[in-house]
Amino acid sequence: MAALPTAPHPAGSTRAVDRALDLTVAVAECAGGASLSELARRTALSASTALRLLTTLSARGFVERHEDGRYFAGAALRGLAATVSRTEPLYELAGPHLEALAQTTRETSNLAIAIDARRALYLRQVASPRLVQTVSWAGRTIPLSGTAIGAALSGRVGCDEYTSTRRTVEPDVTAVAAPVFGADGRIVCAISVIAPTYRTSDEDVASHGDALLVHATAMSAALGWPGHAAPEEPLAAASRRHR
Repeated sequence: MAALPTAPHPAGSTRAVDRALDLTVAVAECAGGASLSELARRTALSASTALRLLTTLSARGFVERHEDGRYFAGAALRGLAATVSRTEPLYELAGPHLEALAQTTRETSNLAIAIDARRALYLRQVASPRLVQTVSWAGRTIPLSGTAIGAALSGRVGCDEYTSTRRTVEPDVTAVAAPVFGADGRIVCAISVIAPTYRTSDEDVASHGDALLVHATAMSAALGWPGHAAPEEPLAAASRRHR
């Protein structure tokens, strides 16, 4: 499992706290759990240091160790994540739009925000109604570089454009994304549609992009961005200039 880039530790930070937080993030990002050696490798720690910190995190409920030796997010961490997500205004605003996107495209829809200069966090996800789906990324981080959602969050996509990638964090997955703007004109989040590449044609990418632009525009208008008025029919696809 490849390590995602971690945020640089600021000057004056406490080393033990930095390491514990890096481990907590690493555990949270491994949906299927991770062994001690995997976590040590992902955080560039020795196995003994990682074990000591994981023991403390386990005692506080932030991680839990299963019988097979793999570590998972603990009840305290899951509760904290749920509480924080639901107090984020974008989480509630995006809900109806993600639901509509999932129904319109019949693929998985997502909301993400940038958490630093290199990473994005998936805040919310609505699964595809189809039997074959992509894995859940809600609560996990991905690189801004090389991903559709990263391009949308980084300002490399205009207000009337979407972007897509055929290879993203997951192999054989196509992602299409569009930015959402706040009242001051800055990008505050991005929404995306992800789907297995084998069933996503170029026409599907264009259709998903059109649907994303409608909902991204409606969300931007709800946040007070003056660039576009809210569309009269936010659940219908609109024809936009493509990227």
